[in-house]
Amino acid sequence: AAFANPDDLPLMSIVMLDDGSMQGAVAAVASLPFAVTVVLDPALDDAADRLARYRAAGVEVGVRSALPAGATPADVEIALEATFGTLAETVLLLDAGDGGLQNDRAVTEQAMLRLAQDGRGLVIVSKGLNMALRAAEQAEVPASVIFRDLDAENQDARVIRRFLDQAAFRARQESGVVLLARVRPATISALVLWGTANRAGQIAIAPASAVLSANTR
Repeated sequence: AAFANPDDLPLMSIVMLDDGSMQGAVAAVASLPFAVTVVLDPALDDAADRLARYRAAGVEVGVRSALPAGATPADVEIALEATFGTLAETVLLLDAGDGGLQNDRAVTEQAMLRLAQDGRGLVIVSKGLNMALRAAEQAEVPASVIFRDLDAENQDARVIRRFLDQAAFRARQESGVVLLARVRPATISALVLWGTANRAGQIAIAPASAVLSANTR
């Protein structure tokens, strides 16, 4: 997605998982007072249509990693070929901790080769020694680790806003903070309320691609 940061403010990005359960998800995300990156599950029956609608609304989109247990490097190549063939206009791959990218070195390296070939980035939930992050660096794939999951335990809007304040404070100290959330009514409400509060001039809320690009400079 297009992004400009003329004042060179510290960057913070919010990556939102859309599991297909919320009615009116595309309109709700597009109405947020700042840009986010939505991540789709490639197994959704309407994933390609959903991607097209998000892109038509100007929303940046990524795809969730969902490799089967015991996947081989050949399985990875087949799975990613199918995923990116269907969801071509996606900028990153997200491993939310269960995506299969952080369990086997050969699998991880094969995935990084594909991302490097396509020019896509990687976002991961920290797990163990973060093998995927190291493999991404070696393959020159732009990558970031999730700083905080905002709503994994169905946190209410008040708690989510507190998490956002803490993340914004961290971003002012260390630009490039990436957060994970889900496309659900309580989270959308919290983001709207927080986004319209008095935070102007402190940080820039950016699509994940902007943070990933900044990490490679």
